[in-house]
Amino acid sequence: MGSRPDVGAVALADFGSTYTKVSLVDPKEGRLLARAEAPTTIASDLMVGYAAALNAARGDLGGEVEIDREVAASSAGGGLRVAAVGLVEDLTAAAARQAALNAGARVGAVLAGTLDEEQLEALRAARPEIVLFAGGTDGGQADLVVENARRLAAAVIGAHFVVACNARVAEEAAAILRGSGAGAEVAGNVMPRLGELEIDSAREAILRVFLDHVIGGKGLSASPAFEQMVKMPTPEAVLQATRLLSRGTGSQPGVGDVLVIDVGGATTDIHSDRAGEMVTPGIEDPLLPPPATIRTVEGDLGLRSGAAGVVAADSRWLHEEGGFDESILGQAVSVRSEDPKWIPTSPEETRLDRLLAIGCGTHALRRHCGTMLLSRGEAGPPTLVRDGPDLREVKQILGTGGVFAHRVDGPEILREALARRAPRSLAPKEPAIAVDGQYVLAAAGLLATDDPEAALALLRRELRLPQNQTE
Repeated sequence: MGSRPDVGAVALADFGSTYTKVSLVDPKEGRLLARAEAPTTIASDLMVGYAAALNAARGDLGGEVEIDREVAASSAGGGLRVAAVGLVEDLTAAAARQAALNAGARVGAVLAGTLDEEQLEALRAARPEIVLFAGGTDGGQADLVVENARRLAAAVIGAHFVVACNARVAEEAAAILRGSGAGAEVAGNVMPRLGELEIDSAREAILRVFLDHVIGGKGLSASPAFEQMVKMPTPEAVLQATRLLSRGTGSQPGVGDVLVIDVGGATTDIHSDRAGEMVTPGIEDPLLPPPATIRTVEGDLGLRSGAAGVVAADSRWLHEEGGFDESILGQAVSVRSEDPKWIPTSPEETRLDRLLAIGCGTHALRRHCGTMLLSRGEAGPPTLVRDGPDLREVKQILGTGGVFAHRVDGPEILREALARRAPRSLAPKEPAIAVDGQYVLAAAGLLATDDPEAALALLRRELRLPQNQTE
């Protein structure tokens, strides 16, 4: 970085909840020219913080670089809030939840069965911007699906609806919801047949609604340029980069199965992409087969506002490993929760942040990866049942987020989190480990919307991944 490019640069921005990050990339070479960040100006106009970060990045290049395009992702203002509705908790409701997560949303509520007043009140409390309405396989249950649509319409939730239910009644359900004054878009059924997950149509519809109806309604900027720049929620950009790195392009191979751990202040997200499920004779598959590309969000695991959840999950280990007693941990949680921008200043605080990051990775991995369970039926011998995705053969683990950008021990944090795998875990066994020290994953996911070849070259160059990793 620091040299002037021969061609115009693409400005790739990530409007985060705390910081706005800008990367200037030469798309011809897939090369990161400069990057900078500035506090996200949520209290005034997000474009003020963007201008500060952009000017700082341009300053590193002498200030005269031409910007050909400006593209952005955003998680500011709480990101994208989605609620999922289905008929059966472990089937259509779970399918709807996964579709929403894969669209980069934070899922605040998952409802199943006949919607009663208690569930509708929980839905109102979640304040979703989009409700993903599912239920019934194609040609299957219809009456309850329509009844739930009527109850949602009467409740006047104040959200836009994506209808991804039984195709036979999808248009009818959408019309009922529109009758309440809400917007409603029909997508393909997330579970057209029992145990078959098809979430891409719903995911794409959520992203369209986010761009057309949600991002402008947040009041984050008065500038038309903001809405024109934002193409997706930030987690969707990271997921796009994960899939691109895993699968490659027409002319460049990917690196194989990939898992990304994104440790933030409030949540820990995991994104994974694999070629397919391992088939093992004699082992039962889960009722709802996981998709090849998966995103999970752990809202109780983070380094700042999410620190209380890490301590709750790992207090004994934090005491045994680091010698931190209950009073020290309580004070640490309080300091971190009150100020998302807080950074450690003493060796003890730095050591605790490291352990908290390991805890985030440990428990997020346990929840994301599958487990091999022993099922004891009423008759016959015990059988092995696979619960969740089998990620044992993942070839590459990446860490992203501030803890990996600002520390030198990021790879060790990932190795220790992985070493604490649960018994019978289907977590990666012997992956290569790297860290995203330049926040390049989100930038590459944005760049991939127009130029996947340049985006993959950017990922390989900045993450220092070998060209022949798959050979």
